[in-house]
Amino acid sequence: MFTSITDRLREAIKPTPVKRRIQFAAYKLRSQTNRLEKTINQMEHRDRILHDKCVKALEVRDTQSATLFANECVQIRKLVKTSLSSQISLEQVLLRLETVEQFGDMVHSMGSVRGILTTVKNELEGKLPEISTGIHDIEDSLENLTTEIDEVVDADGTYVLPSDDSAKILKEADLMAEQKMREKFPEIPQIPIDAHRVR
Repeated sequence: MFTSITDRLREAIKPTPVKRRIQFAAYKLRSQTNRLEKTINQMEHRDRILHDKCVKALEVRDTQSATLFANECVQIRKLVKTSLSSQISLEQVLLRLETVEQFGDMVHSMGSVRGILTTVKNELEGKLPEISTGIHDIEDSLENLTTEIDEVVDADGTYVLPSDDSAKILKEADLMAEQKMREKFPEIPQIPIDAHRVR
């Protein structure tokens, strides 16, 4: 639906529609975060099964199977770590969206919000495409909203470039994800050196 510049400016000036749109974006983001959590739980379950199989294979000295299961665990855990880091980052975005009260906050927060969304979207692309696409849609709607607000409000140097705040948040999310991985997952058993390596 085509909206004229006047309509868009009017919508940006009036806080209620802007707030409603931010709330809607937050709602959609929460839905993607929940999907991510379900996916992480499924992967954790799969890892537990593979880990048990690896241990059992080693008990009967089937190093070939043990190596296969261990390799699968490694791949799953890489994806879990990416997903956990993305989930923590998205929760930070949600927090920012939910605390945006006025234009000043909005202009200040949007740089980091969009920086995080872009990074998370790119991280999940090809790995969890449905969630990546969902994040892309949210990113688009927030970008439109930011453009409209920028037309009306003079940012006056308060705009945060994505590289500032978002880089810090993403780094913290990564460290938290690593910590969670250590807590959640048992170590992959050491395969004897003479094991027949499949990959």
